[in-house]
Amino acid sequence: MIRFIRYILLPCLLAFANSGLKALVNDNTLTLENDQLRVRVDSRSGAISSFYVKALECEMIGEPALITNFRISLPVRDYLANYIDGMQQTPESVVKKGNSVVVKFSGMSSDRGVFPVDLSYTITLYPDYVGFTSRLTNHSDQPVAEFWFPRLGGWTQFGNHRDALLATPNYNQNSRHSVSLFRNYPGTRALGSEAAEWYQPYPGMVMPWWDLYDAKADLGLYLGYHDPQFRLSTWHTYLAPDVSGERDSWLSAARSGGKPVGLVFSHVRYPFIQNGESLESGEFIIRIHKGNWHEGSMFYRKWFLDHFPLDNSDSWLRKESSWFTSILYQPEDKVIANFETYLKWTQDARKSGIRCFELIGWNNGGLERNYPMYTPEEKLGGKAGFRDLLQTIEKEGGKCLVFNNYNILDQNTDWYRSELYKYQQQDQFGKQGIWMGWGESTLLARSSMSVRYHVRSSITPELEKILADQFLELVRDGADGFQIDKLCVAAALDFNPLSPMKPDLALCQGLVDAIGRLYDQCRALNPNFRMASEFGYDRLLPYFDVSYRCSSRNEISALRYVFPEWTSCNHISTPRDFMGVNGAVLTGAVIVVEPESYQGSLDQPVYQDLANYIKEINRIRGDLAPLIFTGKYYDDQGATLRELPGNSLNNLIFKVHGNTANTQKAIVVVNRAATPVEYTWTFTHSKVSKALLYSPFHAPVEVLSGQTVKIAGDGLHILAEMPRKPL
Repeated sequence: MIRFIRYILLPCLLAFANSGLKALVNDNTLTLENDQLRVRVDSRSGAISSFYVKALECEMIGEPALITNFRISLPVRDYLANYIDGMQQTPESVVKKGNSVVVKFSGMSSDRGVFPVDLSYTITLYPDYVGFTSRLTNHSDQPVAEFWFPRLGGWTQFGNHRDALLATPNYNQNSRHSVSLFRNYPGTRALGSEAAEWYQPYPGMVMPWWDLYDAKADLGLYLGYHDPQFRLSTWHTYLAPDVSGERDSWLSAARSGGKPVGLVFSHVRYPFIQNGESLESGEFIIRIHKGNWHEGSMFYRKWFLDHFPLDNSDSWLRKESSWFTSILYQPEDKVIANFETYLKWTQDARKSGIRCFELIGWNNGGLERNYPMYTPEEKLGGKAGFRDLLQTIEKEGGKCLVFNNYNILDQNTDWYRSELYKYQQQDQFGKQGIWMGWGESTLLARSSMSVRYHVRSSITPELEKILADQFLELVRDGADGFQIDKLCVAAALDFNPLSPMKPDLALCQGLVDAIGRLYDQCRALNPNFRMASEFGYDRLLPYFDVSYRCSSRNEISALRYVFPEWTSCNHISTPRDFMGVNGAVLTGAVIVVEPESYQGSLDQPVYQDLANYIKEINRIRGDLAPLIFTGKYYDDQGATLRELPGNSLNNLIFKVHGNTANTQKAIVVVNRAATPVEYTWTFTHSKVSKALLYSPFHAPVEVLSGQTVKIAGDGLHILAEMPRKPL
């Protein structure tokens, strides 16, 4: 009876009362306002009906018919697509309290019935942003699968035009304002979707934010989720009613068939809360700021460091600007080198100034085989040979990164068939989309027609112990660090019943916690132990100093700008990839040398010129490391280049670096043309009249601001400002 009154009778009475009240009240909005923003909340629905940016004189919600508040997916038997539309609910209360509006709902309904689900959310206006927090409580017998909040509908512009562009933080590319939501919408009408759809998950994105930018006004709009609890979530947009199919992807009002045209933005989480459980959200933030994503992302950096401090100043790994790597044993039983041969290859690489060596395919069965059996392969020299290799590298002044994986299982082993299958990550139907298969030594293998496919595992106490026991033994054997592969595999929900965490947390927060525990255990054995990884999101930054694949040639993830404590790797495998080496200097990435695609020594005639070039680059980077490698990274902010003749930068690309003391900056310039290019340079952070110009195989020379400089074809320049007094 109590549940009937609360969830059926009371909402009906409230709806009746509110219907009468609406007829009497002309103004149904509650207003939050400061010098930057004016936000209006509809008291009848709790939806934001106006989002006005004062500096732009812009009302973002230009299509009132698309105004919305939230959405909940509550799958029921024989109907997994049961959505509760927030605009069809009647709030229990919508109350303004100071600079906040608090909205409460008790009981929800869809065309499939009435459901005992409660929601309260708060919209708060701060000096420069709007914050959204919520509490969702489920009293039904079915789990809540999706929670779309905040949900803002009817966006038609940012600025008094439709030219604003969106930047998103990607895996191996810098953020660019290149996504045109308001003119060249990147999505399409997917099967089953209600409108054209485009979205990005986090993880997937390397940080949980978007940044919309109006270049004409030099103003940005930051859309970020700040939550110490790391959950899978999605930044989602609909363009209603559909894309046009023309150059301008937005339908005009005259051609929309009478349907409203505009964007609906949502932040979506996947809580799967059961009867009696609640989801307490973090804070979703919409913030106005001067400048583009470079300025907007600093707001996120501050929040992140307040919760997850970073200090890798004592890391030997972060200071190594080049690695040598090779694969000893390929998955089709082909031995490339044993431990003794690999040691000779490391000695060859040391001639080029390389002191860090990644060891791949050393384990039982070789690369991509028998995971998680991380014991030295007998064919290569066994445990004794493995230990001798590590100890000799250490005695010769080098460091060895031992390659492994964390939550990856080879399903082709007897161990998997008898026991490990229990730890497989599972979707709602108890399955996993199996696609992880890699081969090398045969054409069938390289074309993925005959490979050993892997599966991703859950994070369970049992599997965590299996891995820790083996990894700690590797540290005892002399491993200076690990390079943990495949943590870039996008996070997913995990419904494995052995997992101790919610599906949306298990491979997010759960994985980060497990890596943190392993890191602490390894450093307890060896305080100098460090880790790199093929990872792709910020929450692992406290444990990994270097990412394996977050950069490519002249590109690097936006993580480099937001967190210059971190860097990534540029992979060099071909004999004359000088431009790849230059790209590493440009972005401050590690040069990872892998001759013959991980199958040979750098000390071969075909690699002689490259080896000499890397040696020279290592010399220069060693002299300038605090300035262009371990210091700050400003991306393309803080300098300008003018290519002669003309004003375009079609051939030259540059990045700005600086030391941590803020006493010196440098411009790194790469010429992508095969012929020389003349240019002039200017620092914009302060008046810099002269700089030292470094280039490979030449002594530094002093150059003046405004002086024409010539860079060789495929060349590299470093313009180092003369040091200033500390600020």
